[in-house]
Amino acid sequence: MKDPNKKLFGLILNGGLSRRMGSDKSKKLISNKSLISLVVERAESQVDYLAINSNQKFYDKKIEIIPDCFSGNLGPLVGVLSGLKWLKKNQNSFDNWLVIFPVDSPFFPENLVQCFFEKLRDEKIVMAECKGRLHPVFSMWHTDNLKLLEKFLIEGGRKIDLFSKKIKTRVVNFPFIGYDPFFNVNNLDDLNKAEGIFNKLGGTN
Repeated sequence: MKDPNKKLFGLILNGGLSRRMGSDKSKKLISNKSLISLVVERAESQVDYLAINSNQKFYDKKIEIIPDCFSGNLGPLVGVLSGLKWLKKNQNSFDNWLVIFPVDSPFFPENLVQCFFEKLRDEKIVMAECKGRLHPVFSMWHTDNLKLLEKFLIEGGRKIDLFSKKIKTRVVNFPFIGYDPFFNVNNLDDLNKAEGIFNKLGGTN
């Protein structure tokens, strides 16, 4: 469970190359709001301290940028490890749990973190699911995973689901609400769909 006397740390993953989008997806606009600003707005209300995992400084708000601890754009697990390393260095002030938010999914539940902690026992990873589809990047990681995850990456492992099979993991199911709340924007067609969802929500995130 979360330590009530310590801050909860959240990390937005923005280390991808946006190949399918053609340019940096975090800057793409939905009703004049960038993807990253929408994710920041929704995430910062659920954690005590929010940072962005990126290898470039690009966001104009005063949010800490945490670069990948391994070079080579090796995928989201390197972002997770980078966050766990940061958390370990700051363990006196922060809880042992790291909450991960991907930069390309702006409609995730406003009670995501609350649901992650509900009924949590001795699991070391928590992941989101909707309608039987796992969304492993929407996740929460205990610092106990740090050494094992680092070893996994050094040995060439890259996929979250392959790592989580080795760890006691809890999957939290979230309802389908006319759309998958974990819908992610990978290309221009997805961006148009996201615009439609945003408008259905009344133009508010």
